[in-house]
Amino acid sequence: MDLSVLNSKQKEAVQKTEGPVMVIAGAGSGKTRVLTYRIAYIISELGIDPNAILAVTFTNKAAREMKERVESLLGFDASKMWISTFHSFCARILRKEIRFLGYRQDFQIIDDDDQLKLIKKIVKEIESTQDPKYVLSYISKKKNMETISSQLSDFEKRELDNLLDKYDEYLYENNLLDFDDLILLTIRLFQENPTVLEKYISIFQYILVDEFQDTNTIQYELIKLLGKPINNVFIVGDQDQSIYSFRGAVVENINYFKRDFKDTEVILLEQNYRSTQHILNIANSVINRNSNRIKKVLFSQNNEGNKALYYKADSSYGETIFVANEIKKLHDKEHIDYKDIAILYRLNSLSKGFEDEFIKQKIPYVIYGGVGFFSRKEVKDMLAYLRLSINHEDNYSLERIINVPKRKIGDKLVDSLRKTAQERQISMFDAIEFMPNTNLLEFKRIILELSSKVDKISPENMIDEIISLTGYKDMLIKDDELERLDNALELKSSLKDAYEFYEGSNKDRINAFLVDVALRTDVDKINESDDCVKLMSFHQAKGLEYKVCFMVAMEQGIFPSFKAMSSPKELDEEYRICYVGVTRAMEKLYLSSCNVRRLYGKDTVGYKSEFFSRISSSDLDVYGHIFDKTSSAKDKPKPKGIVKSSYGGFSVGDKVIHKVFGKGIVVSINQDKLTIAFSQEYGVKILQANHPSFTKEEE
Repeated sequence: MDLSVLNSKQKEAVQKTEGPVMVIAGAGSGKTRVLTYRIAYIISELGIDPNAILAVTFTNKAAREMKERVESLLGFDASKMWISTFHSFCARILRKEIRFLGYRQDFQIIDDDDQLKLIKKIVKEIESTQDPKYVLSYISKKKNMETISSQLSDFEKRELDNLLDKYDEYLYENNLLDFDDLILLTIRLFQENPTVLEKYISIFQYILVDEFQDTNTIQYELIKLLGKPINNVFIVGDQDQSIYSFRGAVVENINYFKRDFKDTEVILLEQNYRSTQHILNIANSVINRNSNRIKKVLFSQNNEGNKALYYKADSSYGETIFVANEIKKLHDKEHIDYKDIAILYRLNSLSKGFEDEFIKQKIPYVIYGGVGFFSRKEVKDMLAYLRLSINHEDNYSLERIINVPKRKIGDKLVDSLRKTAQERQISMFDAIEFMPNTNLLEFKRIILELSSKVDKISPENMIDEIISLTGYKDMLIKDDELERLDNALELKSSLKDAYEFYEGSNKDRINAFLVDVALRTDVDKINESDDCVKLMSFHQAKGLEYKVCFMVAMEQGIFPSFKAMSSPKELDEEYRICYVGVTRAMEKLYLSSCNVRRLYGKDTVGYKSEFFSRISSSDLDVYGHIFDKTSSAKDKPKPKGIVKSSYGGFSVGDKVIHKVFGKGIVVSINQDKLTIAFSQEYGVKILQANHPSFTKEEE
């Protein structure tokens, strides 16, 4: 196999096939190339069966790219290989083995919206006062073995655990799994059934894990269960890109891996193929502030490129004007496509000003983080009809659409139907036969007619049948909801692809499609093909790259946030987020802040982010001010009072201890008043500098 396209460190990572290997892959260092070449090398040079290799990653997009690259290297169909996301891998295992846990193999996976609806229902039934969204968060944390707040009382814990038990009981009785269950139940399956675990240990000879720094506690537990007996575990990760602690990612897993897998070989990938050297210098400077990391220095053999540009505007409006004007110049004069430009921000609310200005200047844009296509009500309704058409046991889908469109089937009638089904131990669909109600019988007739068509017409044409037979189309036309009708019909395109991509009967193909839809992630919904500027948070940008990136609102208190500034661990993550942002840029990088920012309806003083203190002037050009067009230079927005950097022995950046609020950090000083950021529980407070309730923390 030709490895001449790899650099020396990449080649070492590919050819070190035996024993545990940890590759610390800097941003843009070719980790996907290493992963795919390693898989191809093991197959072609060692003669290993492709099905004896397990490779897991975090998005369907990444898994698909890995399969395509392996196919191009080896020239065979890799679609059936064990290359997938953690959740898809576990779903595949559970489809075969979940009977050992008492579930049926045709389980359905519910999404966040459906989870919340179910929790609201349970909260109402037991007359709990808990916030359903908090209950959902608590359940997810418990299932992912995350730390639960120590501030909960024993009573609250008992109440929340009771809600969790009732929630899981409902899922089990209705053959449902949520996203977290996929990994949790796979671990339980392996722990409770050693013969099943041995079966898969005997199948896999090599395990590869992508984006290891993003693994959480149970994902790492799964890797250990399968990986420790075979010991040929290859992980690729980068502590500097670990930015998902709020989702449970454990950056320390990289250290735990070296502890649990003895004699781990560590290989550093430091050559960057994405960015110019000026951009990499900034990335290195920012991340070097963090001490608890495996150190590496990114370098490039690309040209040095342009310095990054830092623009400090007078106001947030001035910042949006600057960004919009630069984008127009980049597009019109430098012929850079809009799709190659991204705006990155720390708070989603910051997108509003850019949207307004882009509309005025006719700059096409798209915002990531909106309602995904498969999360839209009309699309979920179509999917529920599809599910019930191929599986009459699916009570959950039945309850979703039994009265959509309106059929005079109210909650009381549905409750009676549910009770009848439970008493007779049959599905709600079959229980309709025992209910003397014409509306229920008509609903059943419609579903049976749809079921009879499943193997007679193509999957995409099933959508036409659903919206016609059920009256869904008439309902949307009557309500003048033509956009929602278009969304429902757009589902035909996805189902057509399913018909061509999947194998088996139409029913098998539809079912495979429904499973894939349930396993989609936010990143998989991103469309990079449209020629428009991309607006997104730093977290949404991870894994992506653009010729030009604008990192906006880089002000103390926004990025890094006030909350992070009082927590060393959280501040470390803010620096990693900044590093991720910088390394998204390939050719040009813009950084911006402003003196006065209007946020949440208030004007606040903006101090440029502490990140800038890490960046050398040799990599950064600083220029310009634009004043708000409604103001002259003399009446531009100014903060009230005199802004100082110190007062009464206190300086910006000092740590303090308050008798009630605990530890905090001084973020600004206005005359004799200190603005202090405390923990998330207490937030930001403005206090008199001489107040006896707090003192400076001694170093």
